[in-house]
Amino acid sequence: MRTWQKILAYVAALVVVFGVALWIGQTAGPFDTDDDGHDTGHDSDSARVHLEPADGHGHDADYELALAQDVVASGRPTVAFRILDESGDPVTSYDVQHEKQLHLIAVRRDLAEFRHVHPRLDPGTGQWEVPIDLGAGSWQLYADFAPTDEDPTVAEAELMVAGDFTPEELGPDRLTSRVDGYEVHLERDAATSTVSLHVTRDGAEVTDLQPYLGAYGHLVAIRADDLAYLHVHPEESTPGPEIGFHAEFEEDGRYRLFLDFKHGDRVHTADFTITVGDAGDDETGGGDTDEDMDEDMDEDMGGEGDDHGDDDHDDGEGHGH
Repeated sequence: MRTWQKILAYVAALVVVFGVALWIGQTAGPFDTDDDGHDTGHDSDSARVHLEPADGHGHDADYELALAQDVVASGRPTVAFRILDESGDPVTSYDVQHEKQLHLIAVRRDLAEFRHVHPRLDPGTGQWEVPIDLGAGSWQLYADFAPTDEDPTVAEAELMVAGDFTPEELGPDRLTSRVDGYEVHLERDAATSTVSLHVTRDGAEVTDLQPYLGAYGHLVAIRADDLAYLHVHPEESTPGPEIGFHAEFEEDGRYRLFLDFKHGDRVHTADFTITVGDAGDDETGGGDTDEDMDEDMDEDMGGEGDDHGDDDHDDGEGHGH
């Protein structure tokens, strides 16, 4: 049997198991997701994954992201989930962060694809729903939120999307991204924990960036070896060409960074690959210098991304690479 046939057969088996489990749950009583038996690849014994705070806040509350389905069809499936507190009750009240109550980030586990969407909440049940453009493969979901009167934090879950899938290599470090006719260059100062991104279009500096979710840019960093998530908050800045961030990478490793910025009434996503510390010497030749990365980009336009959705993405379309 070919590899793609094995994958499809495995996914089909998962769907059958899920359907049988759901029928049993409906027959026997309330469905308890703590005992659903799905293996998510994490240490947890359920399909729900315990969160770790994204910004280092010492938050004591224990929240979980509970997916209604952890196997979906490729295309534009509707992803539904609830955020559960430490008692297993759904959270129904949230503070607004960056103009939204919850930001959902979806990243394919090889870090080649990225989505940033804003689900709709049913306050009566605590269920969030959003349609997302997803190709086949394993995706990591990050719900970035703040329960009312509590610190911001993040809950994670793994979502399997059925279909044939070939993972992409992370590749060498890349500090310049070309997307939708824009060129975005990244510079990082480890001594001051700052990241600066310079935006140009057709060789001219872009000085009229538009605010998006209350800022001129939003930066997400994912560590490649364990998919640790960091949502980097922007510093006060002008509308271009520079966008500045304070970013402390506490652990060495290789990271994929995704920058959302708005210009021309559309949101664009640029992506970068960096090495922090000595973690990537064997793969990158020990360097993530600007000169090396610019030479790489002259040969490889792999940093191009797609732009999806409208201004605010209230319909759940979002955008991504």
